[in-house]
Amino acid sequence: MNDKKDSINIAFCSDRNYLKYVAIAIQSIYFNNLNNSLKFHVFLYDVSQEDIDKLNRMYLNISVYSIPEGFLDKYDNEYAIKHLNRSMYIRLLVPRLLKEKVDKLIYLDADILCFKDISAINNINIDNVVCAASVDSLNKENIKNNVQRLNLSTSNYFNSGFLYINVKKWNDFHTEEKINNILLEHRKQLLYPDQDALNIVLQNNVLIIDHDWNYLFTWISEKDQNKFLKTEKKIPYFIHFTGARKPWYLEHLGMAQDWYVFYKHFTSWRSCPLESYKDKMRISDYRIYAKRFLKQGRVFETIKYAFLYLKLKLKNNINDNEIKR
Repeated sequence: MNDKKDSINIAFCSDRNYLKYVAIAIQSIYFNNLNNSLKFHVFLYDVSQEDIDKLNRMYLNISVYSIPEGFLDKYDNEYAIKHLNRSMYIRLLVPRLLKEKVDKLIYLDADILCFKDISAINNINIDNVVCAASVDSLNKENIKNNVQRLNLSTSNYFNSGFLYINVKKWNDFHTEEKINNILLEHRKQLLYPDQDALNIVLQNNVLIIDHDWNYLFTWISEKDQNKFLKTEKKIPYFIHFTGARKPWYLEHLGMAQDWYVFYKHFTSWRSCPLESYKDKMRISDYRIYAKRFLKQGRVFETIKYAFLYLKLKLKNNINDNEIKR
């Protein structure tokens, strides 16, 4: 089989912390595309052989590529976003490493699930662009603010969790090099480092496609999240669980977590328990938890998390003032 013409090529990047979620995402794609020829390319950084063997035991068409130790150290600096995974930067070199193997590929973040047949991707023409992507927001004002913030010459700002890439165009345009230059020289000015850099470099070389290819879970109101697939007339190809509060954490109950647990059952990580989010809590999380408990009428939890939020916020403000002095 010729990967360049016959398969839908899909790439993921991960370190040891996210590999199980990549496996779950892969399983969701496989189950919804039984009639399609799929080829998965998984790029790994700092992953044990034991976990690589687990991935291979899924017996799907998966090729594994190991990234040398220390390769991503250049991205690890004081401007890093703490909840983001460094392996997201591997996506920049994927088209270069696969240039002899594929013509087009779908890059996906690990925090994504597939909900239907994706063969329609073959109907999207990216012959004259570097890649195709979907908008980062359904709110036009939000898009406008990001366009102005980055001084883009286009009217669009896309989310980088789904990229349908023209491999030759990506390499001929020296996309990897241009984005690295921005990340390493101007990262302090970027709110969302890799995504902002991608938007800057590709602003005139990207095709904006239907947001059903990268439907952000945060677009769904909290009251509608548990009934979304029942009421939505048009089911997205992919739902992307952006933000730090992922549904795979023990405390984040709901339909989204049920989806993850279902697909997890068919992976080599089926027996691994869900992890707790408690040791990953940020100041803003306490405020969000307090509001959520308030809506549920759970008074004790509301007071507890509101108090913790105010306490940490005050402590943080005091520390900031001391630094400024």
